[in-house]
Amino acid sequence: MVELDGFAFHSSRQAFVHDRIRQNDLVTLGYTVLRFSYDAIRDHTAGCVSQLQSVLAEDPWLAAHLIADPIVPVPNDMYANPLLLATPPPPQAPSNASYFDEVRQRFDMTPLRGCQREALTALADYYRRGRVNAACVMSVGAGKTVLGVAAALAFSRRRALIVTPGRVVRGTFATALDESSAANVIYTLRDGPLIPGCRPPKTTVLDREDGPIRDVSRDTLLSSDIIVTNFHSLNSTRDGQGLLGALRPEDIDFIVVDEAHIAAATSYQKLFDHFPNARRLLMSACFSRADGTSITADVVYRYRLIDSIADGHAKHLRAHRFSPEVEQTEYEITWPDGTREEIIGKQALLEIMDDERKLARITATSEQPIHQIMQVVRECLDSQTTALFPVRPRVLFAALGQNHAQQISRIANAHGIISKTLHHSMSDTEIAATRNRFESESGTLQAVVQLKMLGHGYDLPAITVVIPMRPYGSFGEFYQFIGRGIRMIHDPELAAREQAQHLDVIYHGELGLDAHLESLRLENDMDPHPDTDDAFGDAPVPDRASDNDGSTSPVVEVASAVVLEEQGSTHQQFLHTPDQVEARREERELNALAQGYAAYVASTTTPQPFEAFVAVIRRMHG
Repeated sequence: MVELDGFAFHSSRQAFVHDRIRQNDLVTLGYTVLRFSYDAIRDHTAGCVSQLQSVLAEDPWLAAHLIADPIVPVPNDMYANPLLLATPPPPQAPSNASYFDEVRQRFDMTPLRGCQREALTALADYYRRGRVNAACVMSVGAGKTVLGVAAALAFSRRRALIVTPGRVVRGTFATALDESSAANVIYTLRDGPLIPGCRPPKTTVLDREDGPIRDVSRDTLLSSDIIVTNFHSLNSTRDGQGLLGALRPEDIDFIVVDEAHIAAATSYQKLFDHFPNARRLLMSACFSRADGTSITADVVYRYRLIDSIADGHAKHLRAHRFSPEVEQTEYEITWPDGTREEIIGKQALLEIMDDERKLARITATSEQPIHQIMQVVRECLDSQTTALFPVRPRVLFAALGQNHAQQISRIANAHGIISKTLHHSMSDTEIAATRNRFESESGTLQAVVQLKMLGHGYDLPAITVVIPMRPYGSFGEFYQFIGRGIRMIHDPELAAREQAQHLDVIYHGELGLDAHLESLRLENDMDPHPDTDDAFGDAPVPDRASDNDGSTSPVVEVASAVVLEEQGSTHQQFLHTPDQVEARREERELNALAQGYAAYVASTTTPQPFEAFVAVIRRMHG
């Protein structure tokens, strides 16, 4: 009889008495009882196996089945709580413990995705070393919102502040922390609650558009466990009473910054200066900024797009490149007095991207390329409709300006793609109605042509076709737009079919997006600058897609991204081929097994070869 004693369930006086009575009863029935603690199996695995074999060897029948030199892998999932190592409870009476001290005792990592658990463990190791300025480079669709909430619960001492770049993401975090919403991440993750047996954190959501920040009392802020706001609320209001004016440096000890590629902005630097001792977590899929401003942080974890695809968290990407017959596409701006201004080619477009007056009036001189692109959109939408039934696939366009958006929408409707525009000059009622028709399964819109509306943090997995019909000077901005369609659709019927999901990216070759797609495929230029010269010290950065020196792993040979093209035609390619994704999955599996093998070798003087170890583990776990 083998007993596994976990301290949490065998530490009370009642459990102590029950265990003795039960063990004595088993002995009287003729059983030999071995008792192993949870820590002993985790930290002294080989010794426990040796003790078990010694007892089994006393029985002649069982002795015949013993393995002389067994492979004893260290059970990696039986680790001590790394959160307590990073933030030990203060030396005070339990009655004075903070909300977060109780949460850490009960925090369950099991419901988290593998990448989220790895990131949280890496952060715990980082903060345990006394560092404060951490960054996680996480692919779009990897679950940054869940990671941000989990980190706030895991590493806060008194109070956490979550800062987002806009209202959409602020709403995402507000929902994630709202226990009354079925979409909250505290209790309703698929594999169970994050904090079983604990009340939800008291959350205050702030936004300047909800009312003046000065109307929020300091007592309200201090009664909160987590404060969620966007970066606009950090700045001082007209009367000088911004959020930072209501909080003292000691009031916040953990800060989460989502979409942190904009964290070089002045408002964020004021935030960090105001809370100099607060631990920080900067999260983004890409830290590349259009203005070239450096973002400083220590990267403690990377989770690339190819890893997210391999793990089933992101769609496979198919790129369709349209090559125009003309050398450069021509656009024109029509002014109120009837005069026209020609804009020819990508560079000319980039030069006016910040001029809202010109962008609002620009249209494509020739509509034939748009018609040809729309034919490809129609074919992709039909294919996605068949593949994803009963889910209704959606199409998302990005346009230059309001007139250009209307031009694209008109042509889309002519091709049978029910479409409308979405831009900031519309009323709130119009915006809400359009989004509802687009987002709800009962809606009628198949496509939206938007102008910087559905960006950071917008989450609609049913988007399966994206068409950037404008140039992007920044890879990060381009990645954010493509990311609106990367997230997987989770539907029981689709899961039962076990088929791959795809995102179709249809783009105009003349807009100069090939380099951005190549960057997306290789996922380079995505990290912030290290916080110090030695960055993370002697601790290696967990990296799912590259070696620690930043070079691409030799295990996966990435093919060239050159697209064979003909004038006036469209060609398709996969950004990551199925073979590349499978090779990456194999590489990551072997790297994970290598860590377990290293621990196994360290625990025995007669280890089996690595290949034998891998074979045993795969047989054990299928």
